[in-house]
Amino acid sequence: MTPSLQLARFLSVFLIRRVLRRGALRTASARWTVAVAALVAFVGFCLFGVVIVRQLISEPEQLFPLLRVVGVSTPVWVLSAFTVVRVLFMKSSELVELTFSFPLTNRARTLGFMLFETLVVGIGVTLMLGALIAGTISIGGVGILEELITCLVMPSVVAYLLASLSCFGLERLLMRLGVARLRAFIVPVVLATGLVALHLWVSSQSQPVLFAAIGQGDEYFAVQLLFADIAAHHGMTAAAGVWFATLAVLVWAVAAIAPPQFDPTRRFAIIPRLFGSTEFGAYFAAHIRGIETITVCAISLGGSYALFVADIRVPPVLLLAITMQSVYAYVSTEPLRACGPRRHGPLRRYLLMIGPQLAILAIIASPLSILSALTGSRPHEILAVVGFAVSNVVVLTLAGITFPPEKGNPFSVIAGAAVAGLVTGTIMIGTNLLGLPLPFTVGVMLILTLLAAVLSIAGMDRIERTSRHEVVV
Repeated sequence: MTPSLQLARFLSVFLIRRVLRRGALRTASARWTVAVAALVAFVGFCLFGVVIVRQLISEPEQLFPLLRVVGVSTPVWVLSAFTVVRVLFMKSSELVELTFSFPLTNRARTLGFMLFETLVVGIGVTLMLGALIAGTISIGGVGILEELITCLVMPSVVAYLLASLSCFGLERLLMRLGVARLRAFIVPVVLATGLVALHLWVSSQSQPVLFAAIGQGDEYFAVQLLFADIAAHHGMTAAAGVWFATLAVLVWAVAAIAPPQFDPTRRFAIIPRLFGSTEFGAYFAAHIRGIETITVCAISLGGSYALFVADIRVPPVLLLAITMQSVYAYVSTEPLRACGPRRHGPLRRYLLMIGPQLAILAIIASPLSILSALTGSRPHEILAVVGFAVSNVVVLTLAGITFPPEKGNPFSVIAGAAVAGLVTGTIMIGTNLLGLPLPFTVGVMLILTLLAAVLSIAGMDRIERTSRHEVVV
């Protein structure tokens, strides 16, 4: 247990020093000012709760129905705070990776994170329910503490452990399916969806629980009030015993289902090796495994099928969305080029980078073209879009070489795509506005594509030779 406590302490210190002591909170005077203001605000919030509760309830006996109704909604408050904390942890990937350099077992690490999360979630729930707790204590006094514990505290802790168990189970499932890279997207979406569903479920329970508590309806069982019901029928000792037993089972389940190790999966999914274990197949896998590539491919296929169902006559213009990933081609294949054979010339290295993109484009273009043809699009319209998509792949690859995307700097991607789109769009729109014949337009697009390919080969060769200190810049 000591290593888990040390990890929880480390996370607390990190939160205080790296989060609560940055920006405007760097000076001690600013921190104390904010702390005093927050304390005054919380005290005022609690006093406001006392006033409101006293206006609604005058007798201590009326607190029991109120606490039961609020107790039903405790999972919503807990899941709300849990979602915020878990998303913050996902955004703090460097902190999480740092903890895996500690001499801790996976179980101790899981327990340490649970202790810290429990503390943060508990503070969040207390801040949200502080006014209600203060109001009930002001009326019921110390005698109402048993109801507060059984209706609010006990179900809150169990709800947190269930949320943690579900979240770890989802992460293990994502790892098993090979899509752990989507963890930062899927987990918040699932938590938000669960929060909405839980809110709807709790809302449907509030009225039956209230009527049953005041004796104007049939008895209604809510699982959130299990410990309160046990305490009412068998005493507080029995409720505490069942609660501790439940905690032991849930803590064991969380430690057992937690992912066995930290595995920063860098590929989105397991893709069949269409081109085997060849060098071209490795480049093809590097392109198709990216989450962005698979996402735009799915959007293109789904959107084209939706247009087909709606019987809308449109050429396969959604194919152009796939070409946008060409901006990342140079950066994503850089490790492969670095470890590849030095005997490859500039042309072959460029073909290894551009070839897989054209292969992906051809694979997706086939069903999209068929769907467009079935809706009534003419062959020359389809071929025009496919040809422009091929040209776009080459031009945007040049943009990715000229403006290499940088981590944390999306402006470089936007700049490259904007420059490429501006040049290509200006030339193509200009030829159309002049009313030039179709062969001339095709010729201009072909020349533009060849020029982009030549510049890409020259630019790649110069950048790679410079990185190997073979030229002086």
